[in-house]
Amino acid sequence: MSLIKKTVMMKKINFFKQQISRGGILLLALMLSIGLTSCQPDDTGGVEATGPPSITSVSLTARDSTTTVGIRQNSYTIYGENLATTQEVYFNDTEAYFNPTLVTNNVIITSIPEDAPYFDTSDELRVVTSEGVATTSFMIEQPAPRITSFAPLAASAGDIVTIQGEIFEGLESVRFGDVEAEIISSTTTEIQVAVPEGIVQAFLFVETAGGISQSTQSFGFKFVVYDDALAQSWWIGGWSGSEDFESTERVKRGDFSIKRTYEGGYSGFQIGNGGAIIDLADKQAVKVSIYGGNAINMVKLVLNGNYDAGAVITINQGEWNDFTIPLSQLGSPATLNEIVIQEFSGAAPSVIYIDDLGLI
Repeated sequence: MSLIKKTVMMKKINFFKQQISRGGILLLALMLSIGLTSCQPDDTGGVEATGPPSITSVSLTARDSTTTVGIRQNSYTIYGENLATTQEVYFNDTEAYFNPTLVTNNVIITSIPEDAPYFDTSDELRVVTSEGVATTSFMIEQPAPRITSFAPLAASAGDIVTIQGEIFEGLESVRFGDVEAEIISSTTTEIQVAVPEGIVQAFLFVETAGGISQSTQSFGFKFVVYDDALAQSWWIGGWSGSEDFESTERVKRGDFSIKRTYEGGYSGFQIGNGGAIIDLADKQAVKVSIYGGNAINMVKLVLNGNYDAGAVITINQGEWNDFTIPLSQLGSPATLNEIVIQEFSGAAPSVIYIDDLGLI
């Protein structure tokens, strides 16, 4: 064979080798492409949504049993059909967050928003997908009420106490201890009630459809000096007058009051603590009710003999007068040793009646 023919033959062989090599590479690339495609994750759990969604049940994510009532900020699992293309979830028209990567054609995991309404609402769970909308009846449980404050801290029967707080919707009752109070008015954040008869000290309780809440501070006296009887270990002093600790002539509350007869101008009613030290660190004021008799219109309240820091009180005659005097206006004493109520009109003889005396 001539040299020219051999050269042509070798070129043809090399050409065919190149074509075979290129074909093998193309075939390998095609096989890898098919393999990678088949390994891609299926976000729909292997099933495609073929129609409008439907909801069959809802359960608390941490439990197996289903429910139709939910609590704010808790996680729930929604079960149904054709849920794979879920776009939005609503509780009572408030949009809820869900992780789309955890959605399958039959399950959605979501949580009730903190601000989802619970009172006077649609009571509806709504799921929106690319294929349609599904709804089901679902209530959000009302949280328990919260009491943040109330004023005044102490008051007489029939007086109005204002309670501040939140979640007071669906108000059912307000109690002073075990005694139910008359509700005068209420909003979602404020309640006004009349103080029931016979309350000396009690915690306040607010009850709604969501539960019962108790005030952190008690209403009324933190320490009672007199309510039908003088506190144990207290002594009786005074000058230019007399007193009856079981008078029934004028009574503010209970069975008795103290009748003080001033026999000379600027005479004094005096009582003192002969028992354990009474710390005033957690006390704010002295509360007392005084009935003014004839010929008297002013008295002076003094603690621990500090007459320079005493509070002069104006009294209306012929009626009960309720006074709350801050300790800061009485010299800010650290302890309570003695109480004086001095006649300060300069008129004698004169009479007052004292009831419900204590610290708040």
